[in-house]
Amino acid sequence: MNRNGDLLRFTSDEIDQFRSARLDVAHVGTIEDFGAAVAAWCDLLAEVRPDLLEKVAHAMAEARGVKLPPKLKVYDGGTGADKS
Repeated sequence: MNRNGDLLRFTSDEIDQFRSARLDVAHVGTIEDFGAAVAAWCDLLAEVRPDLLEKVAHAMAEARGVKLPPKLKVYDGGTGADKS
């Protein structure tokens, strides 16, 4: 990745690596574009593979040396169908 201010350029190998994880960066030109692409990818993971998104979040937190907040439970309104 080459960065010049807010502008980004990826090599074709980097684009292929991202694409193998289903992250499309072919039209990313700025840091904001990259953030939007990653956010869309996270939304997709949250929908289809929440377990994998959790692993990615833990790996990123560990790499940065931070702790993730504890998981929260969603109150079900007393119906007995709590979600975490």
